[in-house]
Amino acid sequence: MKRFKFFSVVMVAMAAIMLTACDSDSNPVNNNEPDGNAKVRVIHTSYDAPAVDIWVDGRVAISNLAYGETSGYAEVPAGTRNIQVSPTGATSPIVIDVDLTLEQDKEYTVYAVNELANIGAIVSEDARSANSSKAKVRLVHTAPDAPAVDVKLNSGSGPAVFTNVPFEQFTDYIEVDAGTYTFVVTPTGSDTEVVVFDPITVTNGSVYTVVAHGTLTDTNYPFAVRVFVDNNAGDAFVDLTADARANVMVIHASPDAPGVDLLLDDAVVNSAALEFPANTGYLEVNPGTRNIKVNATGTSQTVIEADLVFAADQNYSIFAVDVLSKITPLVFEDDLTAPAAGKAHVRFIHLSPDAPAVDITLTDGSVVFGNYEFKQATDFTPLDAATYNLQVRLAGTSTVVLDLPGIVLEDGKIYTVFAKGLVSGAGNKALGAEIIAN
Repeated sequence: MKRFKFFSVVMVAMAAIMLTACDSDSNPVNNNEPDGNAKVRVIHTSYDAPAVDIWVDGRVAISNLAYGETSGYAEVPAGTRNIQVSPTGATSPIVIDVDLTLEQDKEYTVYAVNELANIGAIVSEDARSANSSKAKVRLVHTAPDAPAVDVKLNSGSGPAVFTNVPFEQFTDYIEVDAGTYTFVVTPTGSDTEVVVFDPITVTNGSVYTVVAHGTLTDTNYPFAVRVFVDNNAGDAFVDLTADARANVMVIHASPDAPGVDLLLDDAVVNSAALEFPANTGYLEVNPGTRNIKVNATGTSQTVIEADLVFAADQNYSIFAVDVLSKITPLVFEDDLTAPAAGKAHVRFIHLSPDAPAVDITLTDGSVVFGNYEFKQATDFTPLDAATYNLQVRLAGTSTVVLDLPGIVLEDGKIYTVFAKGLVSGAGNKALGAEIIAN
């Protein structure tokens, strides 16, 4: 394969595509051209570059080619052409004025790449002949701020299809069996999933160019993958759709444990130590089996490790519970169905390791949640939106161990209330309650 790094290459190749679109009764532009044709296709992946017009020997041949679009393959008479490039709809400035020589019987794809300030091109010669008993696939990396990537099947630890493809590089075609595949993008050499895509079906006899484009940092041009079908005119494509995410919250509920780092598939996800009894808020996580580690902050000392399965479009809370010597994860699936008008939803979880079973009551002794032991939880329960004075009592008795005055439950909100700390504790470790707005 061949690679060129000059903006002029992409623009002149773009221009050459539509030579045959000139008036059919016009004179040949170069009477000394050899017989035969080349085929050229252009794919515009320079995310912030404007659309352009291409002039061939003084005539507009391509008009308004924009980001993400392809011209498809077109036959172009082999030979030398004079090419000029201008912004769409304008005759000036002429930003490119060059000659381009196209070789007979060659097929090319030209990719406009990088941000506008550093725009360039990569050019492939396309061995796109079909195999009736296999599909053919190649990968092109045109996302400027993305690292070198691997593409794997099913998960970040799945078998690799392509490995170590950096920005502005493309692979050769590989042959694969027809079928339905789930593609996963990871940084090269890592199992960390950048994105997991919904399954896509490839068919025998089809030839595909998979283009990673956009950016990881600019939300106006997000990282995405477009699959171009190289058969026939080469202008068909389908966009891969990212799998829906799971939402996961981690709560530090171990009263004597130090501040911790949370690692998802060995990547730290919190920027500052997570201290008792704080939480991360909901984090978007790729669905599937994820490895979760909780380490003492700034160390490799792991106090919790678990492989947990998360489903797409589901919400989870993971509590680090018990005293440090017995610390363990406690996982709940969070039903965040909206409350009815005038209601709030409340869940209670008993997370005080040395406290006996308790009731949650009103000040008149009316039981709201009754007889819950350590690590037990209620469902999310509808309560009237109001301000409550609650008490924690020893289960089945009138003995109040904790007053919870002025608890405000807002209309339409969802809350988790958990008992925290130790009966024997003092200060921040003392028996108390924490409220999370889910």
